[in-house]
Amino acid sequence: MPQDRDLLAAAIAAAESKLTQKERRIAAYFLARPDAVIVEKNADIAKKLDLSPMTLTRFFRKLGFDDTADARSKAIRSSYGPGNDRVDQRFQDSFSQRQTSDDARYIELGRASIEAAFKFRSTPLWQEIVALVGTCDAVHVTGFQTMYYLADGFCRRLSYLRDRVHIVDGIDGVYAGLLPEPGERVVLIIMDIYRYGAHGPQLAQLAKERGIEVVILADEFCDWASGITPYVLRYPAETHFFLAMPQGITTGLNLLLQDVSTELGEAAGQRVRKLSEAQDYFGLFLD
Repeated sequence: MPQDRDLLAAAIAAAESKLTQKERRIAAYFLARPDAVIVEKNADIAKKLDLSPMTLTRFFRKLGFDDTADARSKAIRSSYGPGNDRVDQRFQDSFSQRQTSDDARYIELGRASIEAAFKFRSTPLWQEIVALVGTCDAVHVTGFQTMYYLADGFCRRLSYLRDRVHIVDGIDGVYAGLLPEPGERVVLIIMDIYRYGAHGPQLAQLAKERGIEVVILADEFCDWASGITPYVLRYPAETHFFLAMPQGITTGLNLLLQDVSTELGEAAGQRVRKLSEAQDYFGLFLD
């Protein structure tokens, strides 16, 4: 069995002529989402593909694995094991010549992320998050590493809809802004993707200890958030782009702004009009 980051793809290629129609459907899924074997449960994958879990198990056995768990453990060692820096390899691949055949794969990955954002929108969890962001006394927003630009942009846009929205940058080293007054309802929104900032789990835990509700938007590799808060939105990882600006999380933030504006109704409309008047007064735009 090849021991490299394309372990599953190589196994599929070797067994392709022996695959049944259902197994070809499974193979197409893993070729479009190579990290799914690591981050998704066997039952969840089977449900998505409208197959039985046993069909999935037989698929992995035909590829040469003992079962799904064996495929997952070997994929993890292949992607994250000693001497195999996944991030560096991803960057190295990004500098190679783009193949036209890659486009369909990239489109599929982008579509999966955007569809996930819209699916979240129809869930009770989403409605709870919208209500929290719209009705709390204050909202704090942060993002780590390459996600800071998204946090800053979302914070600025949310400020058009409601007051007391603050970016949290941690520059003081202790996140002193997250000190709510007694009885104050505060929400902290954290966004991050692999490799996660070390302060993320610590900040989320500290916020919970201070009575702050925590909302986390992350990619599907995130395994630290669920033990801290129920408000976790995981989007399919787009792992094939260089320093990707995540489409799923970006779409989710756009939808959150839209739905919070609806939640706030006329109050948001009045605030936007007042801010527009201030922009005109200071001559911020050309027309």
